[in-house]
Amino acid sequence: MNAFASVVTATVTTFAATNIDDILLLTVFFARRVPTRTIVAGQYLGFLAIIFLSCAGLLLALAIPHPWIRALGFIPLALGIKQLVLLFRHEAEGKNIAARQSVASIALLTLSNGADNVGVYIPFFSVNRQYLWFILTSYALFVALWCMLGRWLGNHPIILSTVNRVGRLLVPIVFIGLGVRILMF
Repeated sequence: MNAFASVVTATVTTFAATNIDDILLLTVFFARRVPTRTIVAGQYLGFLAIIFLSCAGLLLALAIPHPWIRALGFIPLALGIKQLVLLFRHEAEGKNIAARQSVASIALLTLSNGADNVGVYIPFFSVNRQYLWFILTSYALFVALWCMLGRWLGNHPIILSTVNRVGRLLVPIVFIGLGVRILMF
């Protein structure tokens, strides 16, 4: 296998492996009827921050201390706790969780969920510096593909009915679980 074919395979693999957990978040957002524009913009903004951190780490020769990356887990943890509090406070009013999601909150969740991404991307970018533009362009296309897959899953009847049944509690619980997982990373 030639060098470029290896880079193509590794690009697809690293993206899929580090972003498989984003499919759950995207599916829940789409199923809860968060506006598509908000989800996609937040996903791209958060992923862009992950790429910047990874490139900065590459430039700093792996100088980002692991505990700093792990501290990103406080973001989804705090957002999940806040949403639980708001859910119980506004349960009688019947407010929709989609109204509480913003581009910034989705971007922060994407970023905080990216500790594994940064840990994989820094060495991957370092080894494949000559192909970095190809890798980054591919990742940008893969984010769009991920959003389309999340939207398809979020509109699938079985998933949609499940999220509608338990979705009010599912989003904050997923965020809290994600935060705890990242803190333990």
